[in-house]
Amino acid sequence: MKMERSVPVRDAMTVNVETASSSTSVTEVADIMVKKGVGSVIIMENDEPIGIICERDLLEKVISSDLKPSDVQAKDIMVKPLITTSPDTDMLDAMRTMIKNSIGHLPVIEGEKLTGIVTVQDALEVTPQILEVIPERQEIEGPKEEISESVCEICGEARKPLLRYRNKWICEECRDFLVG
Repeated sequence: MKMERSVPVRDAMTVNVETASSSTSVTEVADIMVKKGVGSVIIMENDEPIGIICERDLLEKVISSDLKPSDVQAKDIMVKPLITTSPDTDMLDAMRTMIKNSIGHLPVIEGEKLTGIVTVQDALEVTPQILEVIPERQEIEGPKEEISESVCEICGEARKPLLRYRNKWICEECRDFLVG
């Protein structure tokens, strides 16, 4: 089955992107995520996006290392270089980029300016037919394992339950996307 029309990233992206400076404490970054209900914060320096922090980064780099969040700055744990896309990129290509890089949040850059962010969930809401055509879909191998709640290693969102897929813990939405 072929997609009837291509959907540009601009039609799926969120335009109100939460940002913080590289010197912002991890406590403040986590506070932004909780108060705004988002799974990531883009780290900016001189009005340019230089990195990203997702829920998974907080767990893996701060909590699991038993660090005090107020003593850690965003620049210490942000993921860089920042993997981005443009607003005119086809949503299928953006999804391939996310899958290839095992990321769930893809900042959208136009020129040098941050114009939005797109997530796996955004893509699924705008282009549900993407599930039928994406060539990277794979069958889940082995017995089904499940954990009650944690952070999906694909989209970076705190979800429950998580399923084991190719040595990663993923949410049901990402599993459905990958497996179809």
